[in-house]
Amino acid sequence: MPTISAEDLRQLGVRLFTGVGVPQGDAELVADHMVESGLLGHDSHSVLRYPQYVNMVRDGVVKPGAKLEILQELPRMAQVSGNWNFGPVTATAAVELALDKARDAALSVVTVKHCNHVARLGRFAALAARENLIGMICANGHGSDLAVAPFGGRERRLPTNPISVAIPTGAHEWPVVLDMTTSMTSGGALREYRNRNEAVPEGSITDAEGEPTTDVEDYYAGGAILPLGFPATGHKGTGLALVIDVLAGALSGAGCSQADPTETGNALFIAVLNPEAFLPLEEFTAEVDRFIDWVKSSPPAAGFDEVLLPGENSHRIYQERSRRGMDVDTTAWEQIAELAEELGVELPPQID
Repeated sequence: MPTISAEDLRQLGVRLFTGVGVPQGDAELVADHMVESGLLGHDSHSVLRYPQYVNMVRDGVVKPGAKLEILQELPRMAQVSGNWNFGPVTATAAVELALDKARDAALSVVTVKHCNHVARLGRFAALAARENLIGMICANGHGSDLAVAPFGGRERRLPTNPISVAIPTGAHEWPVVLDMTTSMTSGGALREYRNRNEAVPEGSITDAEGEPTTDVEDYYAGGAILPLGFPATGHKGTGLALVIDVLAGALSGAGCSQADPTETGNALFIAVLNPEAFLPLEEFTAEVDRFIDWVKSSPPAAGFDEVLLPGENSHRIYQERSRRGMDVDTTAWEQIAELAEELGVELPPQID
């Protein structure tokens, strides 16, 4: 696999996006989002998405430069439309609105519709943690993007319905960032398995007949992803997915998952909680730090070196990949190279 510096991959993304008419600022935001995902170890939502996002513009799915529109608003809430700009652009603007509403309050909520694929949710929850606020964001497929069979079922009825929560810390270098799907794997991970011609972990997907399989092509031929916790506790993954679908789909006006949706993308539910409404920030972060240290003090179980908390390993991966560059899987790089040639964009040099 080729290894490329993060900054070179950012600039490559900017040139690809501006090459199809995306405004400079939006192109920089989307490229940074995808490179950051790779730096944090989330390759499934990283630069392998460059061709997908460029083609979304060329196919008219993305409306470059579209502005966030407020549909309803109260002092601590808003329902907004992204008017089908890039998902990361819309999500950033919506989170910034929620942050503004929460700074002098205890809580704010913003829901979003008419929003394209937002990729890694953790980025947007972490925007709150950087300002010493607690951020939560979850998404459904805007009524579409069906991928997951409900517990006890064998046909797709739900998206992977991810959720992310970010909590600021004091003494630690990284915030706590939970970023997870409510399914056994994600659509992006399946893209990686397909690109690398790898088997999917057992217990993650089924074929079109509902039978367990590790062949990723069975998923694309009408199979389904299994709910989180399958087989013993898959009802918990399905239950969480249902709650997220209602919060993101119903409250935004985009709609919950359904058979024949008119639109596809991501609908969002964003909540920001201000710890200082409850106690001084220093007391809050000190308690979070104490709690982190207590959990991590558990002697490691067999096969483990230490207890790692949400966001901790990603922070370490970020430090390492920032130094040595990012690996891009061969299939994804070939697709990016083909697109770059088509748009007249020069590829960056590879690192030995």
